[in-house]
Amino acid sequence: MTSTAQLDLTRGDFRTTRPADELNARFQALLGLPHRYGPARLALGRSLGVASQPDLQLNSLGYGRPLKGEQLFGQGVELSCWLTLILEHDANEHQSRRDFQTLVAAHWHRGIYLLWEDWKAGAGELDAFIGRIAGHANGRSR
Repeated sequence: MTSTAQLDLTRGDFRTTRPADELNARFQALLGLPHRYGPARLALGRSLGVASQPDLQLNSLGYGRPLKGEQLFGQGVELSCWLTLILEHDANEHQSRRDFQTLVAAHWHRGIYLLWEDWKAGAGELDAFIGRIAGHANGRSR
């Protein structure tokens, strides 16, 4: 992806479904995170750990509040890493900006619900939740 395309994505708006955005806000409060992009990034990473593509019809659920791409993905190397991870996970080589935004929304939606399942499985205990996330990152589920 060219630097011009990356710049275009950093300025663009990214949003997930309204219910996933509400759950994102709940996680922000539960985890004491200062920014909305914190749980969103966790959700993206959690979803990218699942081999299948997220399947979601976003229009039926309504859209949540937007985050600028720069907030969601960061800048420089951090931005490049996120874009590479997302694009490598997807089978479609030629995506428009809108396709990419839809893909991110679907990953964010799936990921935040996977995180919620992890939270519930850990009985709402932060240490157990972190342990479950670390287990997924290491390729072992708890």
